[in-house]
Amino acid sequence: MSRRSSALAPEKETVVDAIKALADPDLREEARDRLAARGSAAVGPLLAELLDETSPVRPWDIEFVLANRIGPAAFDDVTAALAAAEGAESRRRVSRVFTAFREVDLYVNALSHPAAEVRSSAAYGIQSACSVAFGREPNPDVDYPMVIDALTPSLADPDPYVAQRAEWALTMLGPDVVERMRDVRVHGPAHLRSRALSVLAAVGGEETLSPADRAAVERLIRIKSLDDEAQPLDTCFTSWIAVPTGDQRGIIELLDLYETRPATFALGLSVGGHDSHDGAEYGRVYVTPEVDGWTLVLGPWCDPGEPERADDVLRVVTELSCRYGRAQAYYFGEYGDSAWLVAENGDVLRRFRACGEQDDAEFTLGEPLPEERAACVEEGITPVGDAGADEEEWRDLAGYLAPRLAKQLGVSPLELGPDTTVRGVGAVALTPYAREHGRPRTGAYAI
Repeated sequence: MSRRSSALAPEKETVVDAIKALADPDLREEARDRLAARGSAAVGPLLAELLDETSPVRPWDIEFVLANRIGPAAFDDVTAALAAAEGAESRRRVSRVFTAFREVDLYVNALSHPAAEVRSSAAYGIQSACSVAFGREPNPDVDYPMVIDALTPSLADPDPYVAQRAEWALTMLGPDVVERMRDVRVHGPAHLRSRALSVLAAVGGEETLSPADRAAVERLIRIKSLDDEAQPLDTCFTSWIAVPTGDQRGIIELLDLYETRPATFALGLSVGGHDSHDGAEYGRVYVTPEVDGWTLVLGPWCDPGEPERADDVLRVVTELSCRYGRAQAYYFGEYGDSAWLVAENGDVLRRFRACGEQDDAEFTLGEPLPEERAACVEEGITPVGDAGADEEEWRDLAGYLAPRLAKQLGVSPLELGPDTTVRGVGAVALTPYAREHGRPRTGAYAI
């Protein structure tokens, strides 16, 4: 007898039997049909199976039946289950089903639900069904102005995560958002104005802000800069130039940076993080105030091991070292990738890259630094440059050395903090790259 023929006859089969059959690839499609035919009667047992983390049935198979085969008839029960769910995994499983219905009107109604988890998932459901971000076409069945109006009050939701989720969703709903947020900025209500400003900045950068809003942001930055405390500048993929001087203006002039604007450490970190993810942005950098006698320039434009930037970084670091005696450039990635460049008095002492790429060796200049050799000794391996040194062991170690070398040779941006001596005010500036390739897209950043 075949496996399929061994299934219970339809008239004797229970809902539980059909749910269990979802775990069997040979029976799954027929089980979906049986459960869809049961309609609302199958929803409760399906949700119970979904919440059983020991079930052999895959959660997405249950999600498919509830959202795609039974559809809106299951929405109220799924909403109730989401409101009652206990534990992060249970909430995650039910929320996935909730947001899979793609029923915008139901999500709009759910924005006023007493449970924060439901309101948050409703905002995400709207985002999933209506987003025009990343080149998506508008949903032809959606009244976008109505959805934007419905979602806007959630910017002031008492639960901060719901408010954040609403903000994220609004930034993805297209050009109608801009006028709605501008209206909130001018006419209120007052408790929505701050989030509306963040939405505007995220949608279109400072270009979407009114002159009054731009002036307000600049005034806030100036005020915060008066007692700005250093903080670690770790952008996960962090590139920087380090110069032992407090001559920020001189560095800016030598690097041919322009349109400099005051910036707090938080703003510099936020801009650096934005520019280091989803494709490197070479058109902008953050220049720190003097930190423990050094000035740092942060941004992908400073990467000494990036093929597109390596020659130019070599040039500017050499020029900086001519003027200030020493200059360095570094890259450190969260997966254990490093590159460094050290120059003194116009001479390149060392350039090295350990990023796990076949062309790493092409970037090597100069002899190993004493600090590199000392790191090998500490790790119990033959120092790089010595006879018998193991190239693979050295490169495994070298991938994590950039922050350590930066600290030993000067200052590491990853270790700035309350004990760092700060003089002056930081600045965000555009690079020569922006002149040739266009201005970077601005967004919503921390201040």
